[in-house]
Amino acid sequence: MFEKFLHQAPFFRLVIALILGILFQINFPIINSSIIYITSSILFVTLLFAILKLTRNYAINKIWGVLVSLVLFFSGMQLVNINQQNTINFNNTKYTFVATLIEQPEEKEKVVKAIVKIDCIKDSVLWIRNNSKILCYFQKDSLTLNLNLGDQLIVQSHLNEIKHSGNPYSFNYKNYLSFKEIYNQCYVKADNFKIIAHDKGSIIRILSNRTRQKLLNIYQLNDISGDEFAVLSALTLGYKSELTPELKESFSASGAMHILAVSGLHVGIIFIILCKLLFPLQKNKYGKILQSIIIIAVLFFYAFLTGLSDSVLRATIMFSFISLGKMFTRQVNIYNTISASAFILLIINPYSIMNVGFQLSFAAVISIVFFQPKIYSLLSFKNKLPDYIWQLISVSIAAQIGTFPITIYYFEQFPAYFILTNILIIPTATLIVYGAILLFILSFSNLLSIYISKGLSFITFLLNSSVNFIEQLPYSKIDELNIDGSELTILIILIFSISFFIITKKLHFLKYSGWVLLGLMFYNISSNYLKSKKSILTVHNISGISAINIIEKNNTLFFCNKEMDLNEKNIKYNIAPLWQEYGIDEESIIPLQLCKSTNYFTFKNKRILQIKSNTINKYIPKEKINIDYIILSENININIIELNKYFEFEKLIFDSSNSFYKIKTWEKDCKKNNIAYYNVVDKGAFIEYL
Repeated sequence: MFEKFLHQAPFFRLVIALILGILFQINFPIINSSIIYITSSILFVTLLFAILKLTRNYAINKIWGVLVSLVLFFSGMQLVNINQQNTINFNNTKYTFVATLIEQPEEKEKVVKAIVKIDCIKDSVLWIRNNSKILCYFQKDSLTLNLNLGDQLIVQSHLNEIKHSGNPYSFNYKNYLSFKEIYNQCYVKADNFKIIAHDKGSIIRILSNRTRQKLLNIYQLNDISGDEFAVLSALTLGYKSELTPELKESFSASGAMHILAVSGLHVGIIFIILCKLLFPLQKNKYGKILQSIIIIAVLFFYAFLTGLSDSVLRATIMFSFISLGKMFTRQVNIYNTISASAFILLIINPYSIMNVGFQLSFAAVISIVFFQPKIYSLLSFKNKLPDYIWQLISVSIAAQIGTFPITIYYFEQFPAYFILTNILIIPTATLIVYGAILLFILSFSNLLSIYISKGLSFITFLLNSSVNFIEQLPYSKIDELNIDGSELTILIILIFSISFFIITKKLHFLKYSGWVLLGLMFYNISSNYLKSKKSILTVHNISGISAINIIEKNNTLFFCNKEMDLNEKNIKYNIAPLWQEYGIDEESIIPLQLCKSTNYFTFKNKRILQIKSNTINKYIPKEKINIDYIILSENININIIELNKYFEFEKLIFDSSNSFYKIKTWEKDCKKNNIAYYNVVDKGAFIEYL
């Protein structure tokens, strides 16, 4: 039965091989590019020879299948390798460069954040063409607030490599940006750039951005404002700049965050509307062709209106394949269609596989297609309303089966009332999309626009109220669900094993599922046991702050040079992930402010001294003392050579409360005198396990 499935969905085999090759090269970039190229070429030639020599049954021939898989595996590696070769690090040097804004800038609290693509860069005397993407933080003023997609600038700034803080279990922003092919960043002062041209770069994206802005203006002209405007803009046009942190948290906690990102749900609603409106065209061959052309054209036009984001383009390509499949055959193999769309997207950008939205989209769609009919068939209702509600419930459960491992892995939480959420928000979101389309079409009429916008605003208010109500329910979200990459892999294997049992009805797949579940339980128990026995010293990397963490037997001493609320942003993103991983609750944390000139403490058999005051001379010992680690903080005015006279130490640690220039001075002295040191700012958090 499985062989029959593979025969009906050939793209499934192709995309799996391609994905494995991409993932292998991303995680283990050890094979030389020339070796990959030569191997791919040999396999491709062998494949062509095999196709010519094999019988008519070559499509199911195992040799042919292995060759195809190997070619695609190495092709996936080569695609990643091509992207990796474009990496350029500028090593914190000041450059003059011409660049174009390739995304609409975002206003932040103190800066304007923008992604630019370098057109050319000045290397001493010559101008050299370059196409690197750079993350720019512009000093906020009236000029930077008016920057737009397509503006071309001449900029003078230091270009720095983006680095990971190294704080254990914290979000790796460097990796996240690298999958967007962004490896460097810069801070641009107001007087260090000048706009030299407008409307440069992709004219399609510029027009898309302008069109979306005109549609947003229609909302504002019809007095839609506040949270209603923020949610309506995000839900219908993918414009998220107006969403407040409170709104995002509310939608996230209730399990409704997916409706704020224009993606499969929204494109699916448009697709269903078009299929119903154009149903009469299905009566003949030419009508089917016309129907598919209209549907695909409208879907891409909707993608154009929503800013051509990756998520909406992904969904548009998927539904376009479904429409094309319907045009050529009555029965579309949805798995083949999904696989084909994923295959095309990965050929265009192999790093898409590392995008959370990509993973969630395809996991949700495949899970709904596979599990929903089976869940739906468990109950039947004669009345339409209960049947419709049961359809929504079955879709919600099916989507969660496929996406919950990914959700827990990335977001460490699970919405407890996701079924209630989807029962309320999917019909409401559908009405909002219908209403928005109607408002845009009839915006020429002031009278009609007023009535439609009032209705639209009220429905959006109901949506926000529903989401807020669900968020306020007891245990609306289950927090601190930490799983690592191994547990994620085991959970995915478990889902596949259960799926194979459902497909084949063979009991051994059910047995495999049991063994996989036992393996997951054993891994989790043993992992937690080992953590409870392991002690850890961390000198965290948080800009301008000295933070030291000592975890021993599920308790922690937390030293900081500033009074910090444990719920503060810096704690939440840089330190709390470590506490969560070790299962440490707030009652077990002992915060201590480092207020003395020197702080001495022991960790297992390690002796640690922190020096943070220029009055260190008062504390200099009369005799040389043995210390394992000396932590230097807050730009203390100390001579490294003198320090070596008074202390016998293993290593110096420069924490992140020191300035860049002070650390460089210390590094120079250490190198000159052969003194071991660790630079937290440069290398990431210092971590010692005992």
